[in-house]
Amino acid sequence: MTNNHLTKRLFFYPFLISGICFLFAISANSQDLALQTAMARPAGIRIAVDSTTVTPVSVDSLIQLAVINSRKLWSLNTNVEIAQHELNASGWFPNPEFRLSDVNTRYFAEDYREMQLGLRLRVPDLGELGEDKQQARVRLWEEKFSEIRYRQELVAKVRRDIADVVLQDKLAELTEKKVQLLDQRIATIEQMIQTGGRSIVYFTKAKMMFAQAKNDDARAIQNQSAARRQLVKRTDIELDTPIEDCELIEVNLSLDELNHLATNLRPETELVDQQIKLAEKRNRLEWMKLFPWVNFVEMSYHREKKLKKDWGEFKMGIELPLFNWNVGNIKAANLAVKKREAKLEAVQETLDEEVRTAYMVYEDLLLDWKTFKQDADVLIKEAAHVVEQAWIYETLRPDEVLEMEMTIIETQQILAEKKHALTYALIDLCYATGAESPEQLSK
Repeated sequence: MTNNHLTKRLFFYPFLISGICFLFAISANSQDLALQTAMARPAGIRIAVDSTTVTPVSVDSLIQLAVINSRKLWSLNTNVEIAQHELNASGWFPNPEFRLSDVNTRYFAEDYREMQLGLRLRVPDLGELGEDKQQARVRLWEEKFSEIRYRQELVAKVRRDIADVVLQDKLAELTEKKVQLLDQRIATIEQMIQTGGRSIVYFTKAKMMFAQAKNDDARAIQNQSAARRQLVKRTDIELDTPIEDCELIEVNLSLDELNHLATNLRPETELVDQQIKLAEKRNRLEWMKLFPWVNFVEMSYHREKKLKKDWGEFKMGIELPLFNWNVGNIKAANLAVKKREAKLEAVQETLDEEVRTAYMVYEDLLLDWKTFKQDADVLIKEAAHVVEQAWIYETLRPDEVLEMEMTIIETQQILAEKKHALTYALIDLCYATGAESPEQLSK
């Protein structure tokens, strides 16, 4: 190696090492910047809902969209249509059998020709057609039961989703205001410390409250996004669509009236009633098997060319119950009737228990809501008046005025949460009674 090459390499190495170090420094700085950005990024994106320029979507419209978009409900509706067609096709008298016999080739050799035309009809057993019709009606109501209860459940879920969206929108709005107030409070206390109006303790507490409020705000944004995405999944609306906030409807029906309403609206009782009718028809069918009854009827017409004679023939078969008295089936059918009647009472007891439980929860939350709302409205009104007077006449310190405003926000948060809990209880009561709308419970 010559001295020239050695000198060039020694001259090149310091630049190479400097470049590598520079690249590492840039990479480290970019990683730190990315980490800081990720830590500073909120948990979700605040959804801007503008209800001033866009008309809010009503609850009934959202329910209708969810019903239209539900594939499972469409499948259940199809099953009901299939069962309805099967019911229309059941209970009919069986078609007769056409018979053509004695058509042969004897007339070539013996000039003999005979032909027989006839109809044979199987006669159904006594009560068989009625039992077949009732069986198809029970299948129809089994499909109707699945379809009706799923629809009622879907409506309840959509109403809960709407209540969640209304709550989370309200909480996201209030937490944002709270963060702004606490930020303003920190700046105010910092100025007061410089003038000796507050100590460093107030500033530390204010910083801690601000950090907690930011955490609550990030969680509120995340919950708002999750609630709206769930509603979008069911209704296929835009994520930032304004939702109508309906007023709570107070239930004015008594518990007995609610139980009666559940009996009429829920499909369980009708299904069991149809099953009882099926058991009675089967019981009657088993008893009818003890009587002699026609099995089949056959009528035929004969034509014979050689003798030039035509004649008709009538046949009939009668089943005689001489050996099998059908005792076991009759006892089983009797037990089936008694079992169905007991099942009807059990279903009614279950409905009454579900309605009673939902009604008790609703009554408890309604009392809590009325009591707290009355006091909260007075508190908010008085606090708002104090805040207004304090800003004008400086009767309170600036940070105390901000604390009063935060008290108003916190009270509004509690009001929103209690209203949400009462809305859930009302929806559960509607589902227990089979009502798809709370208006049905206030008539």
